[in-house]
Amino acid sequence: MSLDDGLRQLLSDHLPLGEAIYTLGSQRPNWIIRIAPEGIYVETERSRGRGVDPERVPAEMLTKAWERLTVRGVLTNKELVAHDDLNVKRSSFVCAAFAQLPGVAVTSTRPITLSYER
Repeated sequence: MSLDDGLRQLLSDHLPLGEAIYTLGSQRPNWIIRIAPEGIYVETERSRGRGVDPERVPAEMLTKAWERLTVRGVLTNKELVAHDDLNVKRSSFVCAAFAQLPGVAVTSTRPITLSYER
């Protein structure tokens, strides 16, 4: 699965390449290295310390999470990580990234909850 053009453009327009964005709960930095059709490549303090390549957050996970947020108007970190629901890995990063987008507000950091209004 690839990011659709609209979501990819939205992410590209609002996520700062090379600059840290911080997770909403623990305030850990994540550096967006590249936004590609197959997903977002992200470095963390841990990956930088270990000298490994950026980790890809797959397009499928981003798309499922974005659809849930925009259709329902609310998204929680708990929904993202639930194996019987969205089962999104790197959920804290996904929430932090979406919080940078227009129309998205952080309504709670414990538990992490985002809301969306067009």
